[in-house]
Amino acid sequence: MELKNFTIFPIEVCGRLSPRELYVLAGLYINAHYVRDDEYMTTDTTFSQLSETTGVSVDYIKKSFVPKLKSLKDIGISVTSIQESYKVKRNIYKLPNPKSNYRIIWKELFSDKTLLPEEKGMMIGLYCLCVNNEFRIDLLDKTICEKLKITRNTLKKYIDLLIDKKIIWSSEDAPIALISFNHDNARIIMYPHLGYATWLDKVNNYIPDEYDEETKHLEEENKKEIEINQKKVYNFFDE
Repeated sequence: MELKNFTIFPIEVCGRLSPRELYVLAGLYINAHYVRDDEYMTTDTTFSQLSETTGVSVDYIKKSFVPKLKSLKDIGISVTSIQESYKVKRNIYKLPNPKSNYRIIWKELFSDKTLLPEEKGMMIGLYCLCVNNEFRIDLLDKTICEKLKITRNTLKKYIDLLIDKKIIWSSEDAPIALISFNHDNARIIMYPHLGYATWLDKVNNYIPDEYDEETKHLEEENKKEIEINQKKVYNFFDE
C-alpha cells in the first residue's frame, strides 16, 4: 500500500493514548487522504493494511486500538462501520486535520525496524512536547508524565531505551544547532524522520551567530590574560 511521504499528527491526542496507540494512530494518519483546507482527513484502511503499515498485530488493532479510538469523539475522531457486503464490514476513520498544534512525521518511520512500536509511540509523544520547530524537551520528568499520562517508571524505561538507541541525547552531547544555552539540562530528540525540517536539516543549515563567536573569542582571550596575571602574582609572592 502506497503511503503519503509525510503526515501531520495532532498534539492534542498525546496523553489520551498509550505509546503503542499513538504510533498506530500515526499509521492511520499516514494512510489518510489529505486535502489541504479540509477540516478532516478520512481513510478506510483495513485492519490488515494498518497492521502492514505499523507492524502491530491485527488482533491488537481490532480489539484494543479501535475501541480506544472510538472514545476520542470529543477531539473530533470518529469511527463509522459500513457493511460492504454480506460478510465484509469496513471502518471509515475521520481524523482531525489541524492547521496548528501539530507535528510532522515522515513515512520512513513506519519501515524503521530498529525501533519497536512502543518506542516509536513514546518518541512521538515526547516529540509532541518539544518546543515548536525544535527537537528539545525542556520539561521536568514529572511534567512529562502528567502530560503523557504515564508513570515515572514507564518514562524512565523508554527514555533509557531511546538513549541506548541514540535517539535521545543530552544537551551536552547534541549539536549546537539543536540546543539552547538557557536550557542546558534539556533532552534532544535526534531522529531523522520527524519534523518538516528534520534535525539533520537544522544542523546542516546552521550558521553560527557572529556575535556569539566574537564573544566567545573575547572570553577566551580574557581568560588567558587572567591566567597570565595570576601567574605573575604567584611568582611575585614566591620571590
